[in-house]
Amino acid sequence: MPYHPDRHDWQLDPRAYARLLAFARLMRPYFRPIYTGFEGLRSRQGMLIVANHGLFGHELPFLQLGAHEIAGRPLRSFSDHVLFVVPPVREVLIGMGVCEGTPIVAHRLLSRGELTYTCPGGAREALAPTRDRYKLYWDGRYGFVRSAIRAQAAIVPMAIIGIDETYRQIVDGDTVRQTPLGQLIVRLLGEKYLLPLYFGMGPLPLPQQLHFLAGAPIPVPTDPTAADDETVVHALQAHVRMETEKLIATGLAAREARLKQLPNGWERTLTLAMRQFTGSVAGWPVSPAPTARPGTAKS
Repeated sequence: MPYHPDRHDWQLDPRAYARLLAFARLMRPYFRPIYTGFEGLRSRQGMLIVANHGLFGHELPFLQLGAHEIAGRPLRSFSDHVLFVVPPVREVLIGMGVCEGTPIVAHRLLSRGELTYTCPGGAREALAPTRDRYKLYWDGRYGFVRSAIRAQAAIVPMAIIGIDETYRQIVDGDTVRQTPLGQLIVRLLGEKYLLPLYFGMGPLPLPQQLHFLAGAPIPVPTDPTAADDETVVHALQAHVRMETEKLIATGLAAREARLKQLPNGWERTLTLAMRQFTGSVAGWPVSPAPTARPGTAKS
């Protein structure tokens, strides 16, 4: 039968997932992940983690490792449909516990009590210019709220600090758009897939420390039909966004405090060098909570 996301059962492959966790443990010294608030993920009910979107998704194995070690749960991620077009890539993603993000797939996983993860800002947020680091591109993004309400799953806001500094953006999307290749990408795939040019340790990410901060689970209305009420959906999305931005601000402040406490040595020297290379600054601003406008909802 030809692949279709809504017909796939999306059962987790335990062997492939175990290999993923083993890889994350092996790479732990490189990204040195810190986990805050993960005790709140131990519920066996369906939960939807929402976070700021970093580059290329390489935070995922370490988020899954934290969920496994602290909450004792596997974590499934929802991803863009364009990544599932090529069969070999699709099979790798499925082995990692990644699912194609459609409303039906989200409802299926949340309804059976799975811990799931999505970044509402999508590709536009992931590929944003350097000046917009840690800014949430969530305007008009309401589908995740509707999915959580319909499945009666709590929403967990999360901030991921360090992910935006794993590469330096050397050519932004606006510049790439003006090239023949950029114009072709826009015609074929759309603006949101216009890829800027990045540089890290060559093609590899820089060894930035990752800090995952999970907020308290936010309950959804007990009536699943509230997913069709724009006023309810907009208000809940604004609340989740506000809580996520608070966590981002807390995480950025905590990073500055840790830097000040680092003794002189290789770790402090490396951290400062990477921050200068990537243009990272203290207290990078985050976006204000949006004003909901009726009629702008997206599924």
